[in-house]
Amino acid sequence: MNKALVYILLVLTTASGCSLISRSNKEQALARVFDIYLYPSDLQDVIPEGSSEQDSVVLIKRHIDTWVRDQLMLSRAEQALTEEQKDFENQLAEYHRSLLIYSFRQKLLQQKLDTLVSAEELQAYYDENSSNFILSQDVIKGTYIKVPQSAPRINELRRWSYTSQPDDLDKIEKYCISYAENYSDFNETWIHFSTIKAQLPMTISNPSRYLQYNKNLETTDQTYRYFLHISDHLPEGEMTPLAMVSDHITNIILNKRKIEFFRDLEQMVYSDGVSKNQFEIYQ
Repeated sequence: MNKALVYILLVLTTASGCSLISRSNKEQALARVFDIYLYPSDLQDVIPEGSSEQDSVVLIKRHIDTWVRDQLMLSRAEQALTEEQKDFENQLAEYHRSLLIYSFRQKLLQQKLDTLVSAEELQAYYDENSSNFILSQDVIKGTYIKVPQSAPRINELRRWSYTSQPDDLDKIEKYCISYAENYSDFNETWIHFSTIKAQLPMTISNPSRYLQYNKNLETTDQTYRYFLHISDHLPEGEMTPLAMVSDHITNIILNKRKIEFFRDLEQMVYSDGVSKNQFEIYQ
């Protein structure tokens, strides 16, 4: 191991018992770029607590290499840029102002914005913007089961899978705990048919037409038997069910509230400034 790395590790691992060696005690430099030096005390926060010696060496090497590269790039930039190009005072001041305003707005937003979106608001937005919520693919509700070919009581499972009755679903669930490779009950949730189709060992070229005439599907491959029951179906081109887009609509409504909140906040601050004679505009 490089002697300098050993030195760093010794310094860092004993740091809890005594303070790190200071530059005034003539630390041994680890790297130099022109007249700038990197010392062991500069690396005291580089190694996370509990790191192994091997990990520590890797982190130290990486930090030193990054430091050297950055210093070389900084030196080259200093040489290449004019004094005007290196003057960032205005940009930093503007950035500082922007951060202050942003932090102020976010603080008030967290304190005062109503983030509760009612079912009535969701429904109203959905109805008013129905043309924006058209299905690009078929969606279904139902039950999907994948069991090994050797699974027992297949005829009973087949009979249960043909319905969405609570008693049959309960029997399916108990059966699948013991025998199924995969089981999904989505009778209460719309999902894209493509997510199920991708798990079936068959090709369905026209999903809308197929689902229109087939509510129960059974197929096999060399290892498994697949059952799919469709309890409900909406084809491509129909309106997307509200339940599938409620989160999206909620975000839209909340974003609109944020915009209105910031606009009202700005106007309130401006009006307060007017009433208190806090500013003048000179013509």
